[in-house]
Amino acid sequence: MKPKSVKQPRDLGDLIRTLRHAKQLDQATAAGLAGVGTRFLGELENGKPTVQLGLVFQVLHRLGLEIWIAPRAWRPEDE
Repeated sequence: MKPKSVKQPRDLGDLIRTLRHAKQLDQATAAGLAGVGTRFLGELENGKPTVQLGLVFQVLHRLGLEIWIAPRAWRPEDE
């Protein structure tokens, strides 16, 4: 999976859903692996802007993802 730009909650949710589908996990299984409820994971995947940040990081970590912060002008291909 190539690095993707995330500019709003919906972008992050779409990426998480895409990864979950790529790993052939249904939402209930992925939520269980991440230690969150299916409602939370559904809200996260749907881009709800008020989800708990700590749980977002927990989901990302347990699904093998991480967040990188970079200046707007930076692109992964610049490395």
